[in-house]
Amino acid sequence: MDALRTFTGNTEAEIWQQVAADMAQRGEWFEYEAVLQQGGYEVYVAVDIDLGGGFESGSESTTMTARLPRPVPLRFALHEQDWVHELGKLLGLTDIELGDPEIDAAFIITTNEPATLHDLLADPDLRHTLLRYRDLRLVLKPTGSAPDEEAVLEFSKDTALTDPAQLQDVYHLLLTLLQKLAPLPASTAASL
Repeated sequence: MDALRTFTGNTEAEIWQQVAADMAQRGEWFEYEAVLQQGGYEVYVAVDIDLGGGFESGSESTTMTARLPRPVPLRFALHEQDWVHELGKLLGLTDIELGDPEIDAAFIITTNEPATLHDLLADPDLRHTLLRYRDLRLVLKPTGSAPDEEAVLEFSKDTALTDPAQLQDVYHLLLTLLQKLAPLPASTAASL
């Protein structure tokens, strides 16, 4: 694996022009990692393709992770609603509903603040992106066990998203959530 690439820009378009050019320049690849920095926020991107071999089947994954720049009380997890999770609900897995029929049908949702999560996901762009990647896992969790611990926002999917446009779509989802969850003062965002 090459050195971790870092791309910085004032806009998503600037960053994704750099990332798309880098991906194209690399040609065929099976691992890709980068740090994207914009407006004081930092998102780590990892795409992994393991073709397997012999008796092993392959695997793929896409992960985007970002630390929130300050603690927030909200915690949540959204993951695809499938037969395994339906079985889990029968065995006691708690699933809340946000009052959005499509989102509620697509995901198993857990949170400590249902009203806050409902308001957060009311943005039509976020909602459409979530529904486009239904087999995702989107989690906002603490980095440790202390009550005021920083949080990490993580998108993961058991598919390798290799198209820069799809990756940008997911990046936009995370960046928008970061900006809503932990907005930075204008002076901080400009200086970073």
